[in-house]
Amino acid sequence: MTTNTTQSLNHLDYKQLFIHQLNRVNCTKGYLVRNLPLLEKIASFRNMQLAIMESLDDVKRQQQRIDQIYQLLNSKSSDEGCEVIKSVLEEAFNLGNNTGKSTFANDMDIILYMQLIENIESTSFRMLKLIAQFLGNGQVKQMITECFDENIDNDKLFTLISEEYLAEKNRALIN
Repeated sequence: MTTNTTQSLNHLDYKQLFIHQLNRVNCTKGYLVRNLPLLEKIASFRNMQLAIMESLDDVKRQQQRIDQIYQLLNSKSSDEGCEVIKSVLEEAFNLGNNTGKSTFANDMDIILYMQLIENIESTSFRMLKLIAQFLGNGQVKQMITECFDENIDNDKLFTLISEEYLAEKNRALIN
C-alpha cells in the first residue's frame, strides 16, 4: 500500500487537525472534572485520594488553557470524535460497581486507569505540540506544553503512589 505524501497542507488544514485533536482532549478533561471526585471517594488510600484531587486541580487549569486556545484560534469546542475516549473513561470510572472485588484490587485498578488516562492525554498533548509548530502561534504552543508537562508530572505522581501503596500493603503482610 502506498500513500501520497506529496499533498501539501495549508495553515487551515493544520488548524482543523489541531482543533480536531484538541476537541478529544477537551472532551476527556470535561469527563474528568465530572468524575474524578467520584473516583476519589472510591479510593481507600489517603495519598491516592490526595493525588486524584491534585490531578483534578491540574485538569481544571488545563481546561482553562484549552478554553483560551479555542479563543486564540477563533474556534469552538465539539464532542465529535470522543466516542473511543469516552468508552475508556467509562470503563475506568465503573470501578465502584464491581462486586466481589477486593479494596486492594480496586485501588490498583484506579492507579492503572489514572495512569492510562494520563498517558492517553500525554500522547494527545505531544501530538498537539507537533501540530502547533505549524500554526505559528507561540502562545498556543506554550499552553499545550504546560498541559503536557502537568500530565507527565501526574503520571509520575501515580507511579509513586502505586509504589507507596504496594510497599504499605507489603509491610502489613509482614507484620
